[in-house]
Amino acid sequence: MDQENSAEQDRWHAELYRLLVENTKDYAILITDPEGNIIAVGGGAPEVLRYTEEELVGNPLAQIYTHEDVGAGVPAEEMRAALATGRSSDERWQLRKDGSRVWCSGVTTPLKDEQGNLRGFAKVMRDATEQHLADLALRESEQRLRVALDAAEMGTWLWRVAEDREALDPSLLRLMGAEPDRSIRTFEDFVQLAHPEDQARVRAAFDSALREGTELTVEFRVIWPDGSVHWLRDQGKVFRDALGAPVSMTGACVDITERKQLEEALQERALQLAEADRRKDEFLAMLGHELRNPLAPIRSLMEVLRRKGFDAERVEKAFAIIDRQIEHLVRLVDDLLDVSRITRGKIELHKERVDLATIVNQAVETVRHLVEARGLELMISLPMKLLWLEVDATRITQVVTNLLHNAIKFTEPRGGIWLMAERKGEGLELRVKDTGQGIAPDLLPRVFDVFTQGDRSADRSQGGLGLGLTLVRRLIEMHGGTVRALSDGPGKGSEFIVQLPAATLVAGDEGAEERAAELPQARSRPPRATRILVVDDNPDVAESVRMLLEAMGYNVFVARSGPAALEAAPGFRPDVVLLDIGLPGMDGYEVARRLRGQAGLERALLVALTGYGQEEDRRRSRAAGFDHHLVKPVSRATLQALIPA
Repeated sequence: MDQENSAEQDRWHAELYRLLVENTKDYAILITDPEGNIIAVGGGAPEVLRYTEEELVGNPLAQIYTHEDVGAGVPAEEMRAALATGRSSDERWQLRKDGSRVWCSGVTTPLKDEQGNLRGFAKVMRDATEQHLADLALRESEQRLRVALDAAEMGTWLWRVAEDREALDPSLLRLMGAEPDRSIRTFEDFVQLAHPEDQARVRAAFDSALREGTELTVEFRVIWPDGSVHWLRDQGKVFRDALGAPVSMTGACVDITERKQLEEALQERALQLAEADRRKDEFLAMLGHELRNPLAPIRSLMEVLRRKGFDAERVEKAFAIIDRQIEHLVRLVDDLLDVSRITRGKIELHKERVDLATIVNQAVETVRHLVEARGLELMISLPMKLLWLEVDATRITQVVTNLLHNAIKFTEPRGGIWLMAERKGEGLELRVKDTGQGIAPDLLPRVFDVFTQGDRSADRSQGGLGLGLTLVRRLIEMHGGTVRALSDGPGKGSEFIVQLPAATLVAGDEGAEERAAELPQARSRPPRATRILVVDDNPDVAESVRMLLEAMGYNVFVARSGPAALEAAPGFRPDVVLLDIGLPGMDGYEVARRLRGQAGLERALLVALTGYGQEEDRRRSRAAGFDHHLVKPVSRATLQALIPA
């Protein structure tokens, strides 16, 4: 009876196995012996692997594995793992009969008898190719999205409001400067990534979006691990349930650091332009003031001189005032032209060997009358041994003169000014110090800028356009040097320090006489000039020069054009020709060249008397045959020194 029951039970188990196998068409079931040879096939093995049962049974299990896995010993390793742990799970490509591949999710289990002896292995596999390819496509899509977000410097986030669960994608974590191991789980974790000064604004923006149902828009800063500050713009949307309660929010942040930097730079530039425009307006107002100042006494004194009956002393005093005001006007115009030329790179340095004492003496002589008029004490300290420089002597003299003018202008009567020079390292240091008004701290960084002036009060007794220090800096920089200003503040004086590099210092001038002998000699002048030809198309200029020269005892002929001058010259035979360059039709250069070609005028002194004073104008005048180049207006003393008496 027991044997009959046991046999019946075996038949029942076999039937259950058959039913199980036949109803699992989506699964491939392979039974192997302990060595891995297939001894039975069931389920959907033919559909999954495209083999018939006959083609599988009796063959090694390895035939359904790829060559790469067989070479790596994967089939044997799966059986060892199953035997050791009771089961082995895997997902891999399996090989079909036609050579194509199918992605299978499989489980391998050992089969043992009642005594625990290994009888074989069962491998059950499910075709997961479709799901696997979908997963691959999803991962690739996510990777492409991440690359796109990184390239666009963007990142996305999702906040499940009810559960307070926050999720940030890797791109956003990087943009917000979060450390790789930092956990961001709640909304407050997200807020804490913002700059401490911006966290309240971020909370308020999210609260407003939740409360009012508006879209989220907020800009805030974050601090990266390297300490740099970056700007993000966050935009998001609220999703609600059927009752209107907020369920979630999602959005994206974009890095706007570059835009913010551009905005700040534009704002700073706008402020700079506004400041420059304001200083320009002040400068133009001061220019009008400074031009009218000298014109006022000149006009008044001309009215006075029209009246008769003044003694010689008062007339001479009037002339002295007019002469000073004209000098002031000339200086204003020269400063304007110099700044313009330097700004446009139109000035060239003409370096020569000169001793420092000569430069200082010339500058001091230029301002001596101003020092004496204001009762100032000027103290000069120079090295005992002569210092020879290789510089543009005219421009360095202009630098020293401008610094002295500046000190005189802003130093009260009976104050002190020091001019000091000494060797400093390999170079030269020149300092001008005063006990004057000093410089305010906010003005000190801009004191060398164009249109900057320290004293804009309407009652200044000293004039000027505020261009002198700008010229100082530009001319010193052209020599490879530097200049800086020092002051302890208003009322505490100021000091300007010029430093010239070692390249400007040269050895002594023992060979000066030899070099002078090598210089080209100027055209010899007539021993005594009696006849002067004045050529100018401006009637007032021509007549005023004629009157001045006749008062000096010369015989003068005036021509109003180039052709008229060429026609008059052979008969008048001038010793000196004062020739304007800017003539209509035939310019002064052409007139000079033709005059040089006329017989009897080879030794005549040709002088350009013009309003054009740039380096290019002087070069062209020399090339045309002029002996000298004078810029209007010219003083009587200049003419007396130039014209042979």
